Amino acid sequence: MAKPLQKERENRSAEKKDLTFHPYTITPESAHTSILLLESTEPEILCQTLRAITKFSAQDTQNRYILFDLDAIRYILLHIEHSELNIRRFALKALAQLCQLPQGPEQVLADSANLRKIAFMLVKVEDVFVLEFASLVLSELTREPLGCEQLVSANILSTLFSRMKNSLDPDVQKNCLQTLSNLLDDPVCASEVTKNQQFSWPSLLALMQSKYLAIQHAALRTVDQLICRYKDLVVQKTFRASTGVLDLCDILESYEFRDVHAQVLGVLRDYVETEENASHLYQSGCILRLLAYLEMALPAMKPHCLAVLTKMSFTSNGRDALYQTGTDMVFCHQLLSSNVDLLADAAMGVANMTKLLPSAVRMCETNIIEALCAILSDDSAAWFYVRMNALRALSELCRIIPRAASSLVEPNTFAALRNINVKFKDNPIEAQRLAVQCYINLQNYHVSTRAMLSPDFVLELVNILERIDIRLKILTCTALTGLMSEDLAKDLFTLKKGEEVVSNNLRIEHVGFRTALCILITSSVTDEGAEIYLQLGTLHYMIENKAARYVVGAWEPAIEAIFRHHPSAKFAYTGTLDINDFTQEGFYVLKRLTKRFPTIQEVLLQKPPPRDPVLIAMFLHPQSDGNSSMDIRMPYQRSSSKLAVSPSSGLFASFLPDDVNLRSYLLKLRLWFGDPAKSLHYIEIEDAHYEVRYRDKCAEVSSSLKQRAQLLAEFVVQQMSGLTQERDCSMPSVELHLADLMVLAQDVIDIADRTEESRGGCGVGSCGGPAGARGAVQGVVGSRGAAVRSEARRIARVV
Repeated sequence: MAKPLQKERENRSAEKKDLTFHPYTITPESAHTSILLLESTEPEILCQTLRAITKFSAQDTQNRYILFDLDAIRYILLHIEHSELNIRRFALKALAQLCQLPQGPEQVLADSANLRKIAFMLVKVEDVFVLEFASLVLSELTREPLGCEQLVSANILSTLFSRMKNSLDPDVQKNCLQTLSNLLDDPVCASEVTKNQQFSWPSLLALMQSKYLAIQHAALRTVDQLICRYKDLVVQKTFRASTGVLDLCDILESYEFRDVHAQVLGVLRDYVETEENASHLYQSGCILRLLAYLEMALPAMKPHCLAVLTKMSFTSNGRDALYQTGTDMVFCHQLLSSNVDLLADAAMGVANMTKLLPSAVRMCETNIIEALCAILSDDSAAWFYVRMNALRALSELCRIIPRAASSLVEPNTFAALRNINVKFKDNPIEAQRLAVQCYINLQNYHVSTRAMLSPDFVLELVNILERIDIRLKILTCTALTGLMSEDLAKDLFTLKKGEEVVSNNLRIEHVGFRTALCILITSSVTDEGAEIYLQLGTLHYMIENKAARYVVGAWEPAIEAIFRHHPSAKFAYTGTLDINDFTQEGFYVLKRLTKRFPTIQEVLLQKPPPRDPVLIAMFLHPQSDGNSSMDIRMPYQRSSSKLAVSPSSGLFASFLPDDVNLRSYLLKLRLWFGDPAKSLHYIEIEDAHYEVRYRDKCAEVSSSLKQRAQLLAEFVVQQMSGLTQERDCSMPSVELHLADLMVLAQDVIDIADRTEESRGGCGVGSCGGPAGARGAVQGVVGSRGAAVRSEARRIARVV
């Protein structure tokens, strides 16, 4: 018999079977595996996994991004309400860690139920760890506006205030404070915090003196947010009624709390923003405590303390309080100190305190101007904001105190101010503007104005107009306009070619700048300047630019100012002269105006023969002898007719041209219309054809003569009526009608001659020649008023 392969073994488990699963240790090798384990229902696995996740997340921010990319928040949210306390703790802690990522709150807030679950834990649960992590999650979620909205909708603000006041865990207090701070940052939800019945200042102020630095910072930040709600009158009133200001000063005087001194001073700086708060700070005695702190504070804290006092100088009540406590002199003293960090606020304090006249006078009794100019000329000092604030202080002091203005225009100090624009490439544009504003303020006083009337200074202002910045150009125009009250400034402006710079800048299409330029033209134009504007084509450009004439209010007055100094141009462009316009030597008229009205130099330089006739009016005084040059009946003597022309007229001719035909024509006109001084006297000359007898003997005038006189009167009325809706106010396209008037007057004489012959040889004057013409003129013009009638009579007499 064959042997068996093996011995028979007894089946020991056949009768006894173990159906239970024996636990074993699982070690995940990746974060992904840990996240998958969160789907387990085993409490022990969930607890260990969540614990491992919190440790992994706490090590580095990059680990949190890894968990977030694995959608860990979705798995963690499933366990924040787990029945096991430790699972809830670790789940809330892991959720708080992931919510610190920028994208974390967005995923949690996608479902409002998530925040409500966490919020209600603060109400129902008393476990310290759950409260800590739940409040931490809420502080992270409320960084988003949606989180603030959902938290307010959950209606647990009272619980937040209660936990903040009564919780024994400082982490819970800090997290609740941070949540309230986040709500105050939201403009919609902030009012919900302040109007809550549980809100009170004492509990919040008490946290400012907590032994935990994080709570102090959170409390001070929350207080700062609340007092910055200046339009919330309830918050402002309740804070003034509390001990908040005194508590803040107590913290400053405590060396134990030196770590939060800078933040406390920042709260005080924000608090004195309004008039009421500035008065309250003074009435509570805190200004004197701040001055004492300024003396004994650490160097790093002195700028923060001085900033509070400087902020008070921006309000009227604050300036009064600073003046009463002598703080304005503290500002002056700090300008002389070696602490560079204090110069900016000290200079700004001086600038603001000048708005209070007693304080400005008291500060000017010191050497404040020299100190400010020393700061201004210090190239090692920063422009922003040390030298800028010093420049502001100089500008304000010179505006209100004559003594300061006189000190500033001294050679040494004035050089520091002028160097800003002389070396403009090295200085900011804001400093250049402030320097020009100083020039404007200096013009309030005669002494400082006279100091600026120098060729170099006027040239400096003219050069500024050639820079790019429009605002700087406008300020410079204002400074130049102020100087033009002196005749010397006008001459210097022309000497430094200011008209050319103004003409170039007028092409810049900026309403404010053009307005300033036109005002400068109005105040600075002279006879010589008007000639330059005409030569440069500026006047023609201003007249033709219809859009600017309607948009810029000062455009038209500038044109009128040039016209007043150049009547020839006015007559050429408008066709009329006012009764107050005075023509000068060298008044000239062109028959036609083609493109632009030329200067007299351009007319004289034209090659003969001239293209169009030019009529030049000369006003020569009669000589003492009988052969007067004004006697048009005497022949012209070239040797005795030297012409004396003023330089401003632009006419430089050595002899008066003689025109025999014009002289004969003027003789006939004067005989017709008579000399105003001898209009009713009998005049008899050698030529019997032109005898003039008494004009009142004329009984009738021929219809043709009356019609022509009426045409002459209508022309005079049209010229005197000025502009109408039908007549274009720009460059006239018609001729000046002078030649037509000459022909018309000659026709009147010829008709009168024929009328005399037909009537049997009666005198021209007796048949109604000039008298009839003048009567017709008066008849047509009479309806226009006495002024127009008088002017028409004068024009008819002259013609």
